[in-house]
Amino acid sequence: MAEGKLRRSDAWAARNGIQALESAMRGVKRCRQDVEATATGLTTGYQGSDGRAYTDLIKLWDGQCGKIVDNLQHMIDTLTTSLSEIDKNQQASNEAIKNAGNSTYHTLMGA
Repeated sequence: MAEGKLRRSDAWAARNGIQALESAMRGVKRCRQDVEATATGLTTGYQGSDGRAYTDLIKLWDGQCGKIVDNLQHMIDTLTTSLSEIDKNQQASNEAIKNAGNSTYHTLMGA
C-alpha cells in the first residue's frame, strides 16, 4: 500500500516538476524575445564601440539563455522519461496482482 502511494506521489511530483519547468522555459523564451525586440530597436541607435559592446553583451546573454533553455528541456525530457517508467511499473504491479489473484482463485476452486 505504501509503495502505491509512493508511486502516486512520484508521478504527481514528476508532473508538477514538468509543469514548473515548462512554465520557466516559457518565461525565459518570453524574456529572450523581449530582449531581441529591444536590441533590434536600440542597435540602430548605437554607433561605434559602445554599439559593438552592446551587441556583444546581447549575444553573450542570448547564448546563456540558449543554455538555460537547453538545460530546462533536458530536465523536462528526464522527468517525462521517469514518469513513463513510473506508469509502466504501476501497470506491471497491477498486472502481477491481478495474475496472482486469478491464480489463487483457480487454486482454491480446484481448477
